[in-house]
Formats: sequence, structure tokens, C-alpha cells
Amino acid sequence: MNYDIYRFGKIDSTNSYLLKLGEKGFPEGTVAVADEQTSGRGRFGRKWQAEPLSSLLFSILLRPAFLPRDEVFILTFSAAVAVADAIENVTRIQSELKWPNDILFRGKKLCGILLESNFEGDKLNYVVLGVGLNVNQTVFPEEITASAVSLSMIAGRSFDREEVLSSILFRFNENYQSLKSKDFYSIMKRWRDRSFMFGKRIKFNVAGREFEGTLDEVTDDGAISIATSSGVLKFTAGEITISEISGPGTGGMK
Repeated sequence: MNYDIYRFGKIDSTNSYLLKLGEKGFPEGTVAVADEQTSGRGRFGRKWQAEPLSSLLFSILLRPAFLPRDEVFILTFSAAVAVADAIENVTRIQSELKWPNDILFRGKKLCGILLESNFEGDKLNYVVLGVGLNVNQTVFPEEITASAVSLSMIAGRSFDREEVLSSILFRFNENYQSLKSKDFYSIMKRWRDRSFMFGKRIKFNVAGREFEGTLDEVTDDGAISIATSSGVLKFTAGEITISEISGPGTGGMK
């Protein structure tokens, strides 16, 4: 995949920009990178806030015709693994993966990933994969100060955002080629190896109701299995929101 990168000082949202280019037929590998977003967003429409010129904010346009509707989920996990691998390569920081789309360091959020798809019936037209990574940010909005962190805060020094971007794009391309051969298992295994959630107690919300259980498994189809008092329940990413994680866990796949 050849990348064609568009750069912006300020934009409303790199995802929104590429969704429009997707409609216009722009090719796979088109990338939008911004120093600042005025309307960045995460899952469920949550606002994504970042200091100008400090974070890595970018999106990739993809046209994975080889993926049916129920397999598009694998792109989020592929991106998460690519980001975690790139972070370790550039900074030597070992991050942790939280289902389904976050990268953490010691429980604090480093990065979020947003996947938005365009379908005609069951036919996938294109996908926009957005990444927001806290690189050199030192100040966060009051409401997330206790739960967010950046690479520079962890390491005590700043990093070249371009170097981090190049490393992520290189690794994502490798993962993407694996997906074309339907090698989902290796991606999911690498994701599970980097996850900290297995065996932990979690609180989660389903349709506005809160439940508790122990994370049992993340399967190769991207679903999460939770052992509750009512038995083992299985959910996809769009069905639940995890609100709290506690307990020692097992630090990887059981």
C-alpha cells in the first residue's frame, strides 16, 4: 500500500475529511495528518481533545474489499497492534491494549482508535481509520487529567511525531498485508499478548444498565467474553462500554 499524505495545521476532523474523500473515490492509502483538530471524536461521539502541535492526529482511507461486513472489526485490532509496536520501537515504552480500541500505559490512556465504515447493503465501499496518540502533550482537560498520559510524560522527554507516524504506518501496512491472506489469528494473538485485561474484574454497561464480571477471553472474531454470575456472556464492540477495570489480572491471554 502506497501512502499519499495530506497535512493540515488545523482541521475539524481528519476522519471527517477522509470520509468525504472516500465518497469522491480517492484511493486506498490516502492519509490526513493534522497539528490540531477542532472537532476530533472518539467512539460513541465522544469529543477527542488535544493540545495543538503536541499530539499525533491522523486518519487512513482504506478500501478492503476482501473483508465482509462482519470482519471489518479486525482493522481496529490491527491498528492497535501497529501503534503499540511503533511506540515500543521509537520510545522503548511498553504500552497495554484495552478492548476494543485503546492503548494505555499503567491504566492511563495514551491513544484511541476510531473506525468508520461506508457500506452499500453488505458491500463495503471504504473505511476510515483514525488515530489520536498523545505524544508530547503535557496538559489535559480537567475531566481527563487523572486518566490520560502522553509519551513525553512517561519518558521525561519529547519525541518526533513524524518518526512515530512513519513507524505506525510501516507496521500497519505489514499487518494489512497479513489480513489480505486472512491471517487474523496472528493479529489477534499479538493483540492478546499486549493486553492487560484477562482475568480482571470489569464493570460494563449494556443498553444503559451496569453489570460486573471477569474478562474471560477476546476471541478471533474480536468479541469479548465475560464471566458473570449469570454465566459467560459474549459481546461485540458496539454492544457494551467498559466503565471500570480492577483486580490483578493475568497480563495476557490465558
